[in-house]
Amino acid sequence: MAQFQDLKTRVKLNPETYFKYDGGEHILLKNIHSDDGLSIKYDIMLILYELIHWKSVGELVEPWPPGDQEKIKAHLETLYASRIVITDEAEAAVASESGLSETLGKNIHINVENHHVMLRDYVRMAAYRRAIDRAVTPETVALDLGCGSGVLSFFAAKAGARKIFAIERRSDIIYLAEQLAKANGLDTQIEFVEGASSHISEERLQPKPNLLVAEILANGILEENVLEFTIDARRRFLAPGAQMIPCGLDIYFFGFDCGLHQSRWEEVEEFKDLYGIDFTMLGHVLCGKATMRLDRFNTALHKAVTDPVLVQAIDFMTLENPAFVTRFELVAKEDGPITSFCGYFKAHLDAETVLTNSPWAPPTHWTHLIYTLPATRFVKKGEALQLELIYDGAMRLQLLD
Repeated sequence: MAQFQDLKTRVKLNPETYFKYDGGEHILLKNIHSDDGLSIKYDIMLILYELIHWKSVGELVEPWPPGDQEKIKAHLETLYASRIVITDEAEAAVASESGLSETLGKNIHINVENHHVMLRDYVRMAAYRRAIDRAVTPETVALDLGCGSGVLSFFAAKAGARKIFAIERRSDIIYLAEQLAKANGLDTQIEFVEGASSHISEERLQPKPNLLVAEILANGILEENVLEFTIDARRRFLAPGAQMIPCGLDIYFFGFDCGLHQSRWEEVEEFKDLYGIDFTMLGHVLCGKATMRLDRFNTALHKAVTDPVLVQAIDFMTLENPAFVTRFELVAKEDGPITSFCGYFKAHLDAETVLTNSPWAPPTHWTHLIYTLPATRFVKKGEALQLELIYDGAMRLQLLD
C-alpha cells in the first residue's frame, strides 16, 4: 500500500469500469477486460464519486478523521488491485513497448493514454506540422507552451529551429518529453523548462523566442485558462513581431434536435426505483435544467435546425482582455424542434492552415460542446433565437428568450 501512503499520488476511476446493482446492500464493480468483479458496500461509493476526475490521495482523505483515512487508503489498494481505479502513472509495459525501457532510469508517473489519443489524431498532427514547417527558419527560437509529450518541439527541431524552449508545469510529463527528445537525438536543440509559464521569469528564456507554438485547443474550446496563459506568454516572452501558432481561434454555434429529452425523461422513470429508493424528485429537477456537456454531434443521427454562426473571433496576436460577453442569434432553417446547441472551433494555425473539430470536417479526437435546453423549443422557419456566450475564466452559453 506504499503508493497510497504518498499523498501526492493521483487516483481516478478507471473509465473501463462498469457498475451493476445486485439488489442488496452491495454494488458489483467490474473492469471490462476482467472476468472477476469486486462487490462493495454503498458507503465506498462516497470515495468513488470523488474519483470521476483525478484526485490526489491527500485531497481524498483530508476531509475524513485520521482513522478513516487509513481505511480509505486500504480501500484504494483493493480497488487498484481489481483495476477499478487507476493511478496517474505509466505501466512499465508502456515504456518497454516504446523502446525506451533501457533509457528510462525511473518510472514515468503519467497517464500516457491521453497523449496516445492525441498523437494518433493525424488530422491534428498534420496541420500543426505543416504550419510549423512553414514558420521555422534557421534563425527561429521557438517557445512550446505546455509541451506535453514534446511533439510540437520535435517538429520545430526537425524543421531546423536553432533553439526551442519547451515549458511544462508537471515534472512527470516533462521527464517523459526529455527522454523522448534524447531517444530521438533532439535534446541538443530543446531546453525543457519545468513550471507554470506564469511563474517563469522572462529573463529565463533568452534569446527571446520569435515563434510560439501551443496546443491550446480543448473539447470545451476554452479550458484551463488558455487565453490568460497565452496572453501572458506573448507579452513577457516573445520578441517583437513574433509569430504565433495558432494565431487565431473562431468559435461557432448552431442549433439542432437530438431527441435527447425523450431519453432524459426515460431516465426519470428509472429514478422511481433506483437502489430501492424513489429518486423521482431528483429526476424532475435534472430535466428542468439546461446542461452543458462534452459530446459529439452525429451528422447521421442528429438534425441541424440552424446554420452555424461565428460567435467569437479571437486574435491571439492582439488579444488583451480574455473575458467577453457576446450576444448572437441563430435563425431556424425550417419548422421543427430544437433541443440543443453545438459549439465547435476553427483554429487558424497560419494564413493557410485551419484546424477544426467541425462536425462536417474530417474527424479528430476532439468532441463538441453541447448545451441542452430543459425543454424542447419548437421554432418556425425564419425565427431567430437570441443567445449569449460568456467567458470569464470559464465558458457558458444561455438562451435569452
